[in-house]
Amino acid sequence: MPPIRRLAFFIFALSLLTVIFFAYVAWQFNEGSRQSEGHNYFYTIDLSYTTTIDNVTLFLPVPELNNTPMFITSLLNGTAYGVSPDWNLSVVRENGTPMLAIRAARMVPEYHGYPVAIEPGATILPTTLVPGHEYSSDTPVLMPVTIAVMETSGSEIDTRNPVGHEPLFFPGGVFTPGSCMTPGCDGPVYDHPVPVYFRYTSDRPVVLSLRVSVQGSNSIWRGGWLSNTYSDTVFLEISGGKQGWIGGEGKLITAEGVYY
Repeated sequence: MPPIRRLAFFIFALSLLTVIFFAYVAWQFNEGSRQSEGHNYFYTIDLSYTTTIDNVTLFLPVPELNNTPMFITSLLNGTAYGVSPDWNLSVVRENGTPMLAIRAARMVPEYHGYPVAIEPGATILPTTLVPGHEYSSDTPVLMPVTIAVMETSGSEIDTRNPVGHEPLFFPGGVFTPGSCMTPGCDGPVYDHPVPVYFRYTSDRPVVLSLRVSVQGSNSIWRGGWLSNTYSDTVFLEISGGKQGWIGGEGKLITAEGVYY
């Protein structure tokens, strides 16, 4: 074979091997990314009360899709994170809408102290303060009760257009354009009414704070984690002995993050 043809053949073979190598690397990267892809839902309830309350009944919003409550199985059987064994959880329907009913004979708050710094080289560690059930100078930090559920989805979550496609609170209500809670929201934001029910007795004035949220997220590893989410959140703070049905407002934030 003439030298020129041998050189051309060598260059062709080298180019072919280079293409195969980079194609293999790209396939491996793609395969690794595909295996890292995840689609998850999170349903969380944060509840705090400044003093002991008795004879408690709460009706809280649950994520709902096609008139079906979602992510509640582990709540009802008591295996979800943070569910107190002293609480009775069930699903009730109010005006045709499913809600999570939480009933308890008594709910007692828990107060913690501030973190105590440990000096470098110290041989005697500071005493850990026992949590209290009332506010004091030693235990001034009220700790909320947090209940959390995470479930996975086998398909991509529609974080751009969740209304009518993904679990939300009171999805049959009216969604109106709303303002962004933080600067620079990536997608449309909506406000919508979400009623909540409180009933309890207490010997002293009490402030109750509630935050209920559902979030759907898609994520993937591509040289770093990329993700996009939607979230629907209700926040209420109640004082002055107000009870019964209370009009809360849901804040739906869509299309947050990066799309890949």
